[in-house]
Amino acid sequence: MTSLAHQLKRLALPQSDPNLLTRREVASLLFDPKDAASMDKSTFYALGCTGLEELLGIEPAFLEFQDTLFSPASLTLERSVQSKEVNEKLDAGISLFLTRLSPYFLLKPAHKCIEWLVHRFHIQLYNVDSLLACVLPYHDTNVFVRVLQLLKIKDATNRWSWLHCLQKPGVPLSRGALITHCYSDLSFMDFICTMVTKAYSGRSGSCSQLRVIFSFYASTIVPALDAVDKVSDAIISKLLPYVQKGLKSSLSDYKAATYMIVCQLAVKVVMEASLVDTLAVHVSRSLLKEPVLAPEGLVSRPSRRCKQSEDRTLKTLKASQTVGLGCYTHCRQS
Repeated sequence: MTSLAHQLKRLALPQSDPNLLTRREVASLLFDPKDAASMDKSTFYALGCTGLEELLGIEPAFLEFQDTLFSPASLTLERSVQSKEVNEKLDAGISLFLTRLSPYFLLKPAHKCIEWLVHRFHIQLYNVDSLLACVLPYHDTNVFVRVLQLLKIKDATNRWSWLHCLQKPGVPLSRGALITHCYSDLSFMDFICTMVTKAYSGRSGSCSQLRVIFSFYASTIVPALDAVDKVSDAIISKLLPYVQKGLKSSLSDYKAATYMIVCQLAVKVVMEASLVDTLAVHVSRSLLKEPVLAPEGLVSRPSRRCKQSEDRTLKTLKASQTVGLGCYTHCRQS
């Protein structure tokens, strides 16, 4: 494919794809493609609505999608003939729904909802990033593989082409491959961090349903930092904005995950004094707001490579626990 062809492909709008107007290939998460081709849209719609009703029994927040993605009007909405503006609004709604759905992805009702979105809105073609963000925390499951097999990611220019090798054999994404790609492709690391910020956006309190997201976040970023030979300035620059967001968050699980990342950075990197002070101030303020997490905030593993920066960080953090607000002066003057 020529360079011009690649550019035209990237610029193509959903409504320009003729495959959406045919029944020759019908993607399905729950059914054999041939069986799915013989089913009418009302069957898929009923399935999706049933899934949504079941989810509402678990999480009332899904109610807002009853009048949009799962409304009777969606039966006649064909995105292939809609304007760019309509498709963009639709994409925003789909992205929000999949973000909310992620903590419940392993449940059968979630699969029913995704089946409807695949059939009606072709999310496997035009909302790939949002769909993968929803399912990545479950990368070691068979249902993740089934979702992956719906995608068209063979093209080497596709950002997800590195997952193409898993589609034909139908094997889950290994933890090692996930971690390796995380530190070797910083855009993917950024994708994971953004997943978390989207998941907690607008939420407060414990939000226990998001623990699977925060666990995935910490269990991917921390080993990636540990595995890389040298934590580059580019990696630090990529992570710091998300570290700051995590420390300022009102969600204790998000804070705890962020503490683990800060700890790994302290172990792996010989930090400049200014960076140590900045992190120490953010962690100290975070601990003062939620002292129940003090053990997590103060934990650190010894490392000869970063002994000076680690001692400096621990000294400041311990000061925050004992002298409260006085730690800020200590951080700035140390």
